[in-house]
Amino acid sequence: MVKLVCAIVGRKGSAFVVNIDPNQSMGDLKEAIKVERMYQFPANELQLFPAKTVDGKWLASSTEDVIQLKKGEMTTYVVEITKEGLELQGEDPVSDLLEGMETPKGRQIHVLVVVPEQATAFGNERKRKRADKDALDAWMKAIKNEQVTVLPLTCEDLKEYLQRPLRIKIPILEQFDQMFDQLNTSGKCTNLFYDLFEPEPRKRVGNETLAIVGNIVNYRRLESISEATYHCIWDNLIARLLESVVKGHYCRNTNGSTSTDLYQPDLCFYYGNNDVCVFRGEEEAYGSLEVPIKELHEQLTWRYDAAPYIFGYAAVGPLVCLVALRKNEMMERDAKVEIIETYDLDDLSSRLSLFLALLNLSTLFRPVVNRIQPLNTPYYGTIEQGTGVQISFAEDCVLKTYPSDMPSDSIIQNLKDLHGRMKERSVPNVVQLMTGNMKRRHVTLYPVGRLAAPENVHQLLTALRDILKALVALHAINIMHRDLRWENVLKYQGEDDKWFLIDFDDGALSPAAKVEHLKAESHAPEILSCSFHTVKVDIWSVGYLIQTSNIVNLPSNLETIKAKCLQESPKKRPTAVSLLKAIETLLGAA
Repeated sequence: MVKLVCAIVGRKGSAFVVNIDPNQSMGDLKEAIKVERMYQFPANELQLFPAKTVDGKWLASSTEDVIQLKKGEMTTYVVEITKEGLELQGEDPVSDLLEGMETPKGRQIHVLVVVPEQATAFGNERKRKRADKDALDAWMKAIKNEQVTVLPLTCEDLKEYLQRPLRIKIPILEQFDQMFDQLNTSGKCTNLFYDLFEPEPRKRVGNETLAIVGNIVNYRRLESISEATYHCIWDNLIARLLESVVKGHYCRNTNGSTSTDLYQPDLCFYYGNNDVCVFRGEEEAYGSLEVPIKELHEQLTWRYDAAPYIFGYAAVGPLVCLVALRKNEMMERDAKVEIIETYDLDDLSSRLSLFLALLNLSTLFRPVVNRIQPLNTPYYGTIEQGTGVQISFAEDCVLKTYPSDMPSDSIIQNLKDLHGRMKERSVPNVVQLMTGNMKRRHVTLYPVGRLAAPENVHQLLTALRDILKALVALHAINIMHRDLRWENVLKYQGEDDKWFLIDFDDGALSPAAKVEHLKAESHAPEILSCSFHTVKVDIWSVGYLIQTSNIVNLPSNLETIKAKCLQESPKKRPTAVSLLKAIETLLGAA
């Protein structure tokens, strides 16, 4: 994923960030901008232009062009670079915009957006129609837009932060105000009430506000209820509340992990379009809070980069404990838990305290997530490949499940054989097989890697070195991967530039007979056309990796290596050993 800073031409204060995969199209970027800005017109009516200087650099925020742009004005240069002939086309890949440019970063503008003229008139009309609603839901907008520049670091700082009165108070319906008065017989809720709500009740509030406050007021203590019933209570008071006040969504684990021995939290909350689970929950209907608290950190593998913490809650019946999860400095990948506060949903004062704490906590999600490099795969999520294979991501491993129309028995047996040989010979930089279950048609593999293609020549050389170290060891025992593409090369978690190979589904012993299901454009020609092929198909793929690296202006020596690898005759291609020496020489000279 890449973060592009966009600015709407002719609109004051219009810079905003969009996360997009470089392999997606400009049409996809338009759709993302439409969602981010909540436009009501078709996305294809947006016009996008590259925000580049005459000498081919990104427009810097400090330039007069950008300063005037943020004021809603257009300099002569901005007018010049947003002429119709320079428009980015919807079918073009985003990578075209990035080609030859430095990696986008802060204090830059990368894309200029021109909104159709009628949108201004429509927008003004919508603003008038929404004026009352905006006033009623202004408190939610204030929470969503709050900019936190300094994170509270200690547990005490966090506790104090979560107790802050809201800057813009929540409007409260007369009916609910009267109910609070009736419930607040001791008066201990009065201060909390004014930290949250407007002092004067209203005759009308927004629908979302009505639902949120209604969940707080209408909560009733229940006796002898099931965990499923508590799920509804926890979701209403925690997960759905967060969905209302921040851009994000939650996913509840449907106990699928019990049949596969994979750990997944009971609940994950993802901020924005990010794949990071910034807030997780572990729950029990009955018992001790110590059990779900322990699960929160003991099952967690720390992979959150420079973030000081992520958040979680442990719930047992009406008791809810908010925690901060941090890296355990004593153990490289382990986490530790710090209890912020425990709340009792059966008590009105405690329930209001949790409500306030969650609203304040939600404002920390964005700055925390911004410090975490995304995996480009969903934490604890499932993706389905074009072949129908499902890949489920757990804490430190992935579960790969094959559809019924695939020969899963032979695939799994082949994986067991290949990985057994690799383990016996300690092949480096390859994914490892944990289990294979033919009855359930799945395999479990580890570790979980990061999908991130090399961004510069040095990273490309480093990736090629790690790939070739694996190939040298594989080819020494006559194993060939046969499907080397960047989709099957991942970065290790917690490593700056260390890569490994995944997906040995098409792996085989050399020599092997031709196959028909692989694509000709991304595989050595002899795989599909000759009666047999050898480990030299992987050498061709090394050339293909260089060719598809999206790095422009490759050094001439790398171009030479690429050409040697892509030779049609397998016998003329170099060996993995000679390639590794060549790449290590280039790295040493870099």
